[in-house]
Amino acid sequence: MPYSRRQLGCALLVAAACTALAPMTAVAEDAWPSRPIRILAPSAAGGSLDVVARIVAQNLGEALGTTVVVENRGGANGTIGTNLVAKAAPDGYTMLMTTGQFTGSAVLYKKLPYDPVKDFAPITQIARSYGLVLAINTEVPARDLKDFIALAKKNPDSMDYGSAGEGNITHLAGALFNHLAGTSIQHVPYKGSGPALQDVAANQIDMTFVSTSGGLGTIKAGKVRALAISSPTRAPVLPDVPTFDEAGLPGMNMINGWYGLWYPAETPQPIIDRVQAAVAGFMAKPAVKAQFEDLGLIPMGTTPAEFSKFLQEDLANQSELVKIANVKQQ
Repeated sequence: MPYSRRQLGCALLVAAACTALAPMTAVAEDAWPSRPIRILAPSAAGGSLDVVARIVAQNLGEALGTTVVVENRGGANGTIGTNLVAKAAPDGYTMLMTTGQFTGSAVLYKKLPYDPVKDFAPITQIARSYGLVLAINTEVPARDLKDFIALAKKNPDSMDYGSAGEGNITHLAGALFNHLAGTSIQHVPYKGSGPALQDVAANQIDMTFVSTSGGLGTIKAGKVRALAISSPTRAPVLPDVPTFDEAGLPGMNMINGWYGLWYPAETPQPIIDRVQAAVAGFMAKPAVKAQFEDLGLIPMGTTPAEFSKFLQEDLANQSELVKIANVKQQ
């Protein structure tokens, strides 16, 4: 059964409160970690989620004194990898790194193989992005957003955009773009943002929406053309890319990206606290902050309670996006 916005928002607060009171159960805090930890990234390798997960894995491993590995489990808009974590033992050795697709899936899908509230314990919000960049392939004869919209209107239903999967924020961004621009660009779902961007660069599809963290290298290399970014201000790492407001299409600022870390429900609270403290610690280091900022991300490292509060806000935002973009629940 899908959650309503209010139900899921309230449940997230309850989940955070219950997690904070959870006992250590059978896991002794001083014995953890005694073996490698894995972070499941429910997307294809090479995308923005993969990039962020590997930065976190390296620094978290150093902070905890153990090996932290990233496993890419893409498919079904992230629900395959997410479900693996939901069913994993709550022993502190399996984490989930996800994006806004977590709340997006809760809004979009009538039925999920996991419960987005009861099956997970929020650890921390890793980072937030400046927004998503509309990137087109270099063979599309449009130099700016105005030209691109005119071209799409002139050739209805003949252009396509790739997304990281059904219900992903990049899918909703494309649907919102069509709604605001009055275009009918066709949706092509991929198993991650990396493959979608690769096909834009290879001139196989016309456009995609990509985070600054996932698309920066490809954009700066000139393999795709960036037309606009969905943020109130320009991203420092892409100073020449205008905001959608500047480019003449207001309303796209609803599209924002974020990255978060989760454990399976019932993971002992002291373990959650150690991981969150470790993340907050290395996020404060200038070298790590620079890594995230160079990707166009704002480093965070919030507490579980702060992350839960943000999730309520994001749920409301994604619910509104689905409504405005007229995306049907699946």
